[in-house]
Amino acid sequence: MFRRIRSYCLLGIKAVPVSVEVDASQGLPGFTLVGLPDNAVRESRERVVSAIRSVDKVVTGFRTTVNLSPADLRKEGSALDLPLAFGLLCATGEIDVPDLEHLVFVGELSLDGQLKPVRGVLSIAMSLSEKSKDILVIPRANEQEASLVEGIRYVCADTLRECVEKMEAGAEHHAKHAAGFKNQMYSKPADRDIPDFKNVVGMESVKRALEVAAAGAHNFLMVGSPGAGKTLCAKCIPGILPEMTELEILETTRIHSCARTAGDSEEFKPVMVRPFRTPHHSASMVSLVGGGTRLKPGEASLAHNGVLFLDELPEFNRSVLEALREPMEEGEISISRASGTVTWPARFMMGAAMNPCPCGYAMDPKRACSCLPEARKRYQEKISGPLLDRIDIQVSVPPVEASQFGRKGTAESSAEIRKRICAAREIQRKRFKGTPFKTNAEMSSDLAKKSCNLSAETEQFAINAADRMGLSARGFYRLLKVGRTIADLRNSDSVEIIDLSEALRYRAFRS
Repeated sequence: MFRRIRSYCLLGIKAVPVSVEVDASQGLPGFTLVGLPDNAVRESRERVVSAIRSVDKVVTGFRTTVNLSPADLRKEGSALDLPLAFGLLCATGEIDVPDLEHLVFVGELSLDGQLKPVRGVLSIAMSLSEKSKDILVIPRANEQEASLVEGIRYVCADTLRECVEKMEAGAEHHAKHAAGFKNQMYSKPADRDIPDFKNVVGMESVKRALEVAAAGAHNFLMVGSPGAGKTLCAKCIPGILPEMTELEILETTRIHSCARTAGDSEEFKPVMVRPFRTPHHSASMVSLVGGGTRLKPGEASLAHNGVLFLDELPEFNRSVLEALREPMEEGEISISRASGTVTWPARFMMGAAMNPCPCGYAMDPKRACSCLPEARKRYQEKISGPLLDRIDIQVSVPPVEASQFGRKGTAESSAEIRKRICAAREIQRKRFKGTPFKTNAEMSSDLAKKSCNLSAETEQFAINAADRMGLSARGFYRLLKVGRTIADLRNSDSVEIIDLSEALRYRAFRS
C-alpha cells in the first residue's frame, strides 16, 4: 500500500514542506530510503522499527520504499522519525488514520517509543498558521513553541503509543487551539543580574555615548586602558534597552528555536529580553556568523534584536571580523555552501572594546606605554578601516581617578537612562511607521537626510566637518543618523549644529 505523510524540514529559518512517501508491497523483504537523506535521517529506520515494536505493531516483512520529496532538497535531523513511523504503520495496514492529508507530523523517536523534542517547531507552526484545516502533531516537549502561534491547531503526545491512539480516534477530538503569544502570560527572567549604571563611578562621557548608541541602535567601540571599566559599562547596556515588541520576541525566539539542539531536555521558553551575546575572541567564523555542516545560525544571528559585544576586539581573527561587515550593513547573513544557501536575520547592535596598544597604556596619563610606535600601529591596524567606518560611535575610556572611588551613588540609574531611551525609540517608531526600518541606525541615506530637517547653516557645517575629517559617504550619513538620535533624545524635530558637534566627537577615538 502507498501512503503519503506530510512533514517539514528546516532550511535556515524557513520551514520547507516535505512529503514522506511510503510504499510497502509484497516481495523480497527490504528497506530503501531515497530523497537526499543525511546520516541522521538514514539511521531513522532502526529507531522507527524499534519504536513501532513498542506499540505491539510489526512493519517488517515487506518490500518497503521510502521517498522524501522534494528529492533534490537535502533532509537533515531527526524530525522525520514520527512521519516515517506513521507512514510505515499506515502503508502496512497496521493502523487507519482518518483525514491523514490534513495532519503534519514532526518528532524524534527513541527506541522505546518515547517522543523527543526537535528544533524549529516555531518556524513550522508559523508556516501553518494560515491553513486552518491542518493539525500539527508534535512531541509534548515542543508544545510551548507551537502555542505561541495564534490560529494553529496541534496535538501533542509523550509516546508513539499515545500518538497512535489519538490519531486512530481522530485528531480533531484531541486538537488544541494555540492561544498565541499575546494571550499568554510570560514574565521576564529575574535572575539576569544586570549591573546598574548608578554603580559605575565617573565615566559620564562614556555613559552618554552608550545612551546615544542604545537610543538609536548604533554600533559602538570603547577604547581605553585595562581595568578602565569598558566591559562593565557594556554589561550595563541590557538594563537600558527598551523592552521587545511582540513581533521582535517571535522573530528572536524563532531563531533560537532553529538553533536549539535536537533532543534538548531543557524547557523551551520564548526570548523575552533582548539578547546580549558575548563570544570569546577565539570564536571561529562558523560560530560567529553561522554555517557548518547543518547551516546553523551563529552568534550574530542569535544576537538579532539585541547586542553582539566583542571584548578584546583586536584579538579576534581578522577574517572573522571582516565577515561581520555585510550583516552590520544589511541586517542579515547569507551563507552559501555546497549543501545549500540560507539567509539568517542578523539585525544587531554591535558593541566592542579594545586596548589602544599591546600593553594597554597608550592613553593612560599616569602610566607610560612600553610599546614601540610600530607595534602600536600594527595592533590598531588589526581593525580594518571598512569595519571602523561602520561603527557609528567610537569613544575613548579614560581611567577613573582614585579620588572618585569613595563617592556614594550619585550617578543616574539605568532605569532613569532607560526612560529617555524609550522616549527616543517611541519617536523613531512613529517616524518609521509604514517603513521596514525600526531605528535611526537602520534608515536609508535618503531618509536620514530627509528626517534631519537640516537648515542651510547646519547642512554646510556638516559638509565642512566631513571634508576636514575626511569622512566617506557612509561616514557622512552615519554622522547624520547619530545626530538625529541625539536630537531625538532632546525631543527636537530638527537636527542642529549642537547635535552634529556631539556626533562628530564619536567618529574617531583619540589614541
